[in-house]
Amino acid sequence: MLTERLQRPTNGRQAQLQRVLDSQTLRPSEALRRLLDYLGRKELTGATADLKEYTVGVEAFGKAPDYDPKSDSSVRVQAGKLRQKLDEYYRTEGIADPWIIELPKGHFRLTIRERETTVLPAPPPSRIPWLITGLAVAISIFASYLALRSNQSRPSPEIREIWLPFLSDSRPAMISLGTPLFAKVAGDFFRSPVMNSWDQAAGTEGLRELEKALGSKAVPQHPYTGVGEAWAAFELGRLFSSFNKDLSLVVSNGLTWEDIGRNNLVFVGPPKYNLQTRDLPVQMDLVVEHSRIINQKPRPGEPLSYNETWTPDRTVLLEGHALISRLPGLHGSGCIMMLASTSTEGTRAAVEYVTRPDYAARLVASLRRSDGGLPKYFQVVVKAQFKSQVPIQVQQVTAHVLGDR
Repeated sequence: MLTERLQRPTNGRQAQLQRVLDSQTLRPSEALRRLLDYLGRKELTGATADLKEYTVGVEAFGKAPDYDPKSDSSVRVQAGKLRQKLDEYYRTEGIADPWIIELPKGHFRLTIRERETTVLPAPPPSRIPWLITGLAVAISIFASYLALRSNQSRPSPEIREIWLPFLSDSRPAMISLGTPLFAKVAGDFFRSPVMNSWDQAAGTEGLRELEKALGSKAVPQHPYTGVGEAWAAFELGRLFSSFNKDLSLVVSNGLTWEDIGRNNLVFVGPPKYNLQTRDLPVQMDLVVEHSRIINQKPRPGEPLSYNETWTPDRTVLLEGHALISRLPGLHGSGCIMMLASTSTEGTRAAVEYVTRPDYAARLVASLRRSDGGLPKYFQVVVKAQFKSQVPIQVQQVTAHVLGDR
């Protein structure tokens, strides 16, 4: 049971803390509720000066006075799990709560702040939750086929031009949905944003500490994708349905080189989630690397990289870039479209730019040759501004024609 539970919340911050403590998200874990209750009480009373790992271990978890955080990492592990659960709560139960509780990385002090009250248009039916399994995405896409086949608006001529290699080829079309690597340890999922292959993650010190603290062996899992990638898959499903063109989906960790060779392929998500893209035998001018897009062949006036803009505390992405690449398939046969970004929000911006008539018209106009056609292969960088993880404005910043110009 929680000790000294808060009674009769008297203000918004206190009421929010009690709401999260009583939530379905935290209910299964008494340890995480105890930790949140302790940290919340400290924050509400202003007694945060002594919030050190040792103090939390002794006062919140009842560890002995000789407890040594250097040899016992369980408090850090529980803090990491609480951070994940708070994130999960605000994606689900607490999506409309007026207050937001966060546990910043590297700290034991909570932040309790009012949610921003930016007014946005009502979300479209295609809005998909922040994390969603690849199977659920597939169900959404093919459910959209059934609902929309009989009542499709025609894509604009410019949209058809962008996707013409997929429409004029008898090869089947396939989406590779980027799925990041997670380590599953004792029923919980953990992720490092810089490690996306098991060869890279297995045996690292951080993973060994988790295994030791939780008493279980880590196994690789790919159970989730980002909201931008999920939205992209849904929107591309609707687009191909309007073309009356069949489209299949595979999660990136299940994609084979046989699939790449047999299909016209759309890679959705950054290269770190679609690892096969790193080995494609294609020369590209622009590449996505972690938090920026690198311009390997800058032209006069172009920057060497396209970077992100965050709030000062680096919790909210304000502006970012996405890369749209139309490339040759294996052995020069078929076509590959890569819709990638440094963020899940940017992935959605890339798909917006190749599925919305107004944006598609700008893209085609920037690439149109003197003979009226489009080059076979090209790369386009777009910049997007975001509000609440939604791209509210997308503009093209550069376009490179690849190969035969």
